[in-house]
Amino acid sequence: MAQLHLVGTTLSVEAKKNSGDVADAFGRSAFNRYYYAAYLATRDLLIRFDPKWDVSHAGAPELVESALPALVRKEARRLQKINALTYADEQRISSGVASAGAAIGELLRIAYKVRVISDYRPEEQVSFDKSTFHLDDHSEGEARSWLSTVEMHKGRILKLGKELELV
Repeated sequence: MAQLHLVGTTLSVEAKKNSGDVADAFGRSAFNRYYYAAYLATRDLLIRFDPKWDVSHAGAPELVESALPALVRKEARRLQKINALTYADEQRISSGVASAGAAIGELLRIAYKVRVISDYRPEEQVSFDKSTFHLDDHSEGEARSWLSTVEMHKGRILKLGKELELV
């Protein structure tokens, strides 16, 4: 994941050094690599909880927003019923995973949309201004932050999952 992010950063630098179709191609490729870094970090998170999940690009947001919180909520409730977890901890863990999962899901939907534009809609040009560039109103800086945002929420989810011994 970090390697793909580094490639995205390198492509971004090249995009900013060039112009015209070459800059556009480097910019599109940077958005693409930033997306894949975020997607693969999410995929890694999800398969840690259930290696059988089919973590497709289209399905990843739904899994992280719904299936993962449901799995955590079910285990937290089970532990709370046998008095291995307090009600407050059950609520804290369940809501923490749900909110972090929602944040990742929303980010993935945006990143995937930009990735699709970068790969399949060459008529939508990358726009360059000052020291950055944009595609579909999303900046290179925003895209560069996708992985760190996913990793932040992923860390929170893993920490909470460890409390339940799910990971």
